[in-house]
Amino acid sequence: MKKILLTFIALLSFTFSFSQTFELTNSKVKQYAKFISDMKSKGFTTGNILVYENGEIVFQSSDGLSSIDPIDSLTLNSQFRLASVSKQFTGVAIMKLKQAGNLDYDQKVNTILTDFPHDNITIKHLLHHTSGLADYIEIIKENFVPQKSTKRYILGNNEILDIFYDTNPKLNFQPGEEWEYSNTGYIVLASIVEKVSKEHFRDFLKENIFEPLGMSNTTLYNYQEGNDPNMPNRVFGYQKELNQWVFNKDYKLNDYHIVNDVRGDGGIYSTLNDLYEWNMALVNYKVLPKEYLDEAWSWGTLNNGEKTTYGFGWFIEDETIPKTVFHSGGWVGFATYLFNEIETKSGYIVLTNNSTRVVSDIIDAIDSIRVDVPKE
Repeated sequence: MKKILLTFIALLSFTFSFSQTFELTNSKVKQYAKFISDMKSKGFTTGNILVYENGEIVFQSSDGLSSIDPIDSLTLNSQFRLASVSKQFTGVAIMKLKQAGNLDYDQKVNTILTDFPHDNITIKHLLHHTSGLADYIEIIKENFVPQKSTKRYILGNNEILDIFYDTNPKLNFQPGEEWEYSNTGYIVLASIVEKVSKEHFRDFLKENIFEPLGMSNTTLYNYQEGNDPNMPNRVFGYQKELNQWVFNKDYKLNDYHIVNDVRGDGGIYSTLNDLYEWNMALVNYKVLPKEYLDEAWSWGTLNNGEKTTYGFGWFIEDETIPKTVFHSGGWVGFATYLFNEIETKSGYIVLTNNSTRVVSDIIDAIDSIRVDVPKE
C-alpha cells in the first residue's frame, strides 16, 4: 500500500509539473504571437522565426515577402541568405579536416595556400578573427577594374583573393595582438578547405555536413540575380522606396552586391527547420565529437593572454551556465540570428529580408519572453 501511495504522489507531482510547463509554454506562445501582431500593426514584418525549448519546437512564424517581382509571401520553407551566420559552417568544415588529420589549427596558412603573402598567420588566427587581415570589400572597392562598364559583375573567392594577393595590403595589426572581426579571414578558410579537400567548398559542405544531417534545403548558393528554377523557395532581399524623405509603399530589390558569390564568410541559404536540425545536431554532438566542439565553443586568446568572446565561427556568451553560442548576420537586405543554449537544448532562429533591421527588436522580444518564469 505504501508503494502504491508513493507512486501516486510521484505521478501527481509529475502531472502538476507537466501542467505548469504546459501553461508556461502556452503563455509564451501567445506572447510571441502578440509581439508579431503588434509589429505588423506598426507596419513591420518579422520574417521567419522559430523558437525551441528542451529540444522541441514551441513556436514558428512566417510573416513578410519572399519576392517583390512577382509579389510572393514567405513560407516556413523559404530559404534565406544567412550572411555571417554561415561562418559556423566554415568553422565546422575546418574542424572536419582537423578530425581527418588533414591539417592543424596552428598550421601556417601559407603552407597550404602558397600565394598567401603572410608567413606568421595560422589557421587558428583566422578562426578567432585575430589575423589582422585587411577587409577584402574595401580592397575590391579600391582595386577592382571592370573590363566592361555596363556589366554587373559577381565576384567570388578566386577573383577576390587574386586582387588581394596582388595588392598585398598591410596587416591592421600583428597576428594575435588584437581581435577584429574579419570576413577576409573566413574566405581564406574556405579556400583552405578547397585546397586540402580538392573539391569546391559547396560540394564539401554538402557531402560532409548538409547531406549527413538531412539539411536538404541548405546550400552554398551559386548566386544569380533573377529567379532560379533550381531554387524555387529562395528569398530575395528588398526594401521600401524612399520618396521625399518618407518610405512609401513601393518596393525595390536589395539583393545584389558585387561580391555576392563569396564563400566562407557568407553565401549559405537555409530554412528555419534546417537550422533547427543543425542546432540540435550540434548540441547532441552528431556533427563532431564533444572535445572538438568544446574547443570551438571556447574563447580565443590574444598573445597577451587576454580572452576574446569568439570561438571557431560562434560568439560565446560570458562564461555562464547554460553555455550559449550565437551569431548574427547582415548583408544586403538580409539580417539573421542563430541562438543556441547547449546544455538546455533551447534557442531560437530569426531570418529577415526586409532591410529594416528590426531583427534587434525581435531578438529583444524573444529574449524577454524566454526568461519569463511561472508565478508561484
